[in-house]
Amino acid sequence: MKEAIGYLRVSTREQGRSGLGLAAQRCDIEAFGAREGFRVKSWYQDVQTGAGKDALLLRPGLAAALKEARGARCPLMVSRLDRLSRNVHFITGLMEHKVHFVVAALGKDCDDFTLHIYASLAEQERKMMSERIKAALAIARAKGRKFGLETYSKAERRRINALGHAAMQKATMERAEARRLHIEWAFRQPSVHGGARPISYNAAAEKLNNRNVASVLGGRWSGSSLNRTARRLGIYHPPGIVPQAVVQARVRNIWKENPEITAKQLRENAGLDHPVGFDNSYKFLKECRLAAAQRSSVHRQRNWKIDYLTHTRIRISVILTRHPKITAQQMIEKLGPARFKWPKWVQRVMNECRSGSVKRKNKQTNRRRYLARDAVCRKLKKG
Repeated sequence: MKEAIGYLRVSTREQGRSGLGLAAQRCDIEAFGAREGFRVKSWYQDVQTGAGKDALLLRPGLAAALKEARGARCPLMVSRLDRLSRNVHFITGLMEHKVHFVVAALGKDCDDFTLHIYASLAEQERKMMSERIKAALAIARAKGRKFGLETYSKAERRRINALGHAAMQKATMERAEARRLHIEWAFRQPSVHGGARPISYNAAAEKLNNRNVASVLGGRWSGSSLNRTARRLGIYHPPGIVPQAVVQARVRNIWKENPEITAKQLRENAGLDHPVGFDNSYKFLKECRLAAAQRSSVHRQRNWKIDYLTHTRIRISVILTRHPKITAQQMIEKLGPARFKWPKWVQRVMNECRSGSVKRKNKQTNRRRYLARDAVCRKLKKG
């Protein structure tokens, strides 16, 4: 006797639990095998709808039955064609790939033309059944009847939704864990800048695509999808590019803590995921120094240059305004410990501040004298 693989399918869980539909299909296949000389060596079954093109993904029993049938070089046997599928595209795909299947209701010598016709009839029957069910449900809902989750309380619906959400999260996490080693490998690859910067997310995603590693959803990787998957797995990888606003804010905070810091020191102690370039460090430091210089009236009058000593000059002018008779050594003590606080330099800055204040004071005094003399002259002319 020839060997065959038996496949059974019902659409609903109630049919699967009762076993009536499965038992009837099995009886038909066994009776057909006894007449035609077939012996069923393995049985597979599914409780799933026959609609849709992705039958192999939704029905693991059918996928396993087809795999064993190909390996054993024996036919797949079903009781009726609609038990295999109610989709014409799926049936024709099996015939195009030379998958040998036998329908007990049609006989073992059924040709492809007849199979096409019966497949079209099964698909049309499924559409008509769906339309009838939708119409009946609409009439029942119009009469106030509830179906599905509507019959449960709100608390029970929330519980069911939470369970479904947890199951989806668990499945997503399992798919992500299966790709952990590939993601870690991609992050270890060198970037276009060499070892100076870590690889970007887009470049790492392209590395995975080149190795034909599918994403969590089964498609191609992108930078955003790789970022989400890495965060879900707890893998921290610095971005390929640090935004300018982040660098500017970091430079501003460093300058507030140490106003005398140089561009070279800033590049060494920025504390960012990527090194700060020479242009950015110099530009952002100059912005901070220029903003402080514009707020100081003494700095604007003296027209001092903008450099790493700008903040120190401004502090000297403020302290000198409060303590006009202070000495250079006392000024250094008030400024506190720093790198560039030479007595001669501090004395020179103090002299520049004092000379500017004296000139301003003399100018104001000369203005008052001119106005007073002008007033006396006008009185003499009137008299």
